[in-house]
Amino acid sequence: MTEKTDHKFWHEDGNIIYCVDGTLYKIHRYFLKGSSLDITLPRNKDSMDEGLTPDNPITLSGVEKSDFEALLEVLYQTPMAPSDALPIKILVSALEQASKWDFEEVARNISLNLQRREHKELNDLVAVIACCATHSSLFSKAFFLEIFYQICNHTGRFSSEFIADLNPHLLSAIMEGREIVREATTGKWLNAVRGVVG
Repeated sequence: MTEKTDHKFWHEDGNIIYCVDGTLYKIHRYFLKGSSLDITLPRNKDSMDEGLTPDNPITLSGVEKSDFEALLEVLYQTPMAPSDALPIKILVSALEQASKWDFEEVARNISLNLQRREHKELNDLVAVIACCATHSSLFSKAFFLEIFYQICNHTGRFSSEFIADLNPHLLSAIMEGREIVREATTGKWLNAVRGVVG
């Protein structure tokens, strides 16, 4: 059952309605231009008002509410220059969605924002390196190595949610790199990334 919720992505002057995880979003098609979410309406000949009324929204399957909202957060802010005030977790999630829905320019600008920022929290560093590994074409190898080096030298502990999201090869390289740093064998950390960065 879908229901209109009181959130910031229900715009009375919006012109397309999506349903994600049981939540309705009334947004402006303008922000979807050029992406695969920019759907020519109607998609279904039997349903001429699909996406136009709350009773007949365009339902997006396999998308989590938080991920869709992260993308909208970037799109409604300044998609060509995402704000430095947005948390890393939102930017990483928005980049995933931007890549999924073919917002190429938005994805590129999010990656530039992530590369420009200073990252200090271990969970942010891990989220960024996972993003780098998944979307390697959007990030420089130098940035990847810098983040990897910071993770290896960080004294903080990983949260279980971030470890669960990392691919096993990258997690293994990070753990090996952190062990090498602990053993104070300076310089050997580069061997840990061999195979992760081509």
